[in-house]
Amino acid sequence: MSPLPVGLLCAALLAGSVALSNPFAIAACAAAAGALLWSSPPPRAMYVWFAGTSALLVFLVNPFVSVQGLTPIWSGPHIPLLDTEITQEEVVFGIAAGLRLIGSAMAVAAFVRLADGDRVLAALARVAPRSAMIAALASRLLPTLEQDAAGLVLGARARAASLDRRRPAAALAGPLLGLSLERSMALAEAMEARGYGGARRTRAPQPRLPIAERLLLAVAAVTAVTVAVAIPLDDYRYYDLLGDPVTVVGMTCAAVVIVAGAAAAVLARRIGEGAS
Repeated sequence: MSPLPVGLLCAALLAGSVALSNPFAIAACAAAAGALLWSSPPPRAMYVWFAGTSALLVFLVNPFVSVQGLTPIWSGPHIPLLDTEITQEEVVFGIAAGLRLIGSAMAVAAFVRLADGDRVLAALARVAPRSAMIAALASRLLPTLEQDAAGLVLGARARAASLDRRRPAAALAGPLLGLSLERSMALAEAMEARGYGGARRTRAPQPRLPIAERLLLAVAAVTAVTVAVAIPLDDYRYYDLLGDPVTVVGMTCAAVVIVAGAAAAVLARRIGEGAS
């Protein structure tokens, strides 16, 4: 998938998760990011596990490290360095902080799983060509390095070498480094033979976006505009007393983000099925 539509949508959800204050709007951003991640190809479980456990940890710790709020729920024994009085404001803020973390993590994960890596590097090459080249070489050569290491280990075990200890295993670093240097020299010669570093750079023609990706780009643009307008207008407060979350700005932003997230998830799933 082209990185432009999914990148714009994930950036809007990330910005909404971080900058919005209304809990309904934050929850909508988290739900939309989760739906977008659900529409991406596997693996997805590790991203969900990381986001869920981190959000739960933030929610559980926040009432004991925050000393704010005027509506107490429970008061515990005095413990130095900890606030044992839990207030309603601290609990709601902890929920919102956990939702922020979930929305941010899932938005980034959705971009990683949905955006085509080669197209992302191609877009980066227009701004920083050398950095994009280094990233492309690293992503291509790392699997090759792993294959070389597996071959060296297999050869060493075929000669009855024990690799359970650090010193015998470290002895394979020298041959592995030598193979890497030989491959890098051959790659540099191949790049030089193809004219890399010349005065004029050529670019491969970019195909036009298919209809599904154009629709996804439109959904992403609507989401980005909605979040950008809602951020300066969202004046919800958690302390000292909770504000009223049912506001025109908050509910409108939440509704638009939910609908856009559902539409984007359906479009992303269709794009993935078409590519496969």
